[in-house]
Amino acid sequence: MNFIKNNPFIALLVCVIFSCTWCFVLFIANPEESVNEILINDGDTLWMLSDKYGGDMPKQEWISGVMVANNLNTQMIHAGKSLIIPNNFYQHNSNLDTEYAGDTQ
Repeated sequence: MNFIKNNPFIALLVCVIFSCTWCFVLFIANPEESVNEILINDGDTLWMLSDKYGGDMPKQEWISGVMVANNLNTQMIHAGKSLIIPNNFYQHNSNLDTEYAGDTQ
């Protein structure tokens, strides 16, 4: 205890170094989550997009996660805007996009 009283600048320096090291470790340990950005088209709804990008994830869980990622208060989305989909929610279902000649609706 006498060392700290006799050398306050050294104690302060040790605290600053420790704090900076701790902040550095926190930023390295928690890298930003990567995301995908999609453009909303006319007629798109979160429900339909969950079919396209949600994979096997339950629809309501996918919608809730995307709403949180985009700070949405409602499920209403608008054409022309972009929507951020976190990587853990992005499981593109390519067979929904493919139409073959002769397919009928």
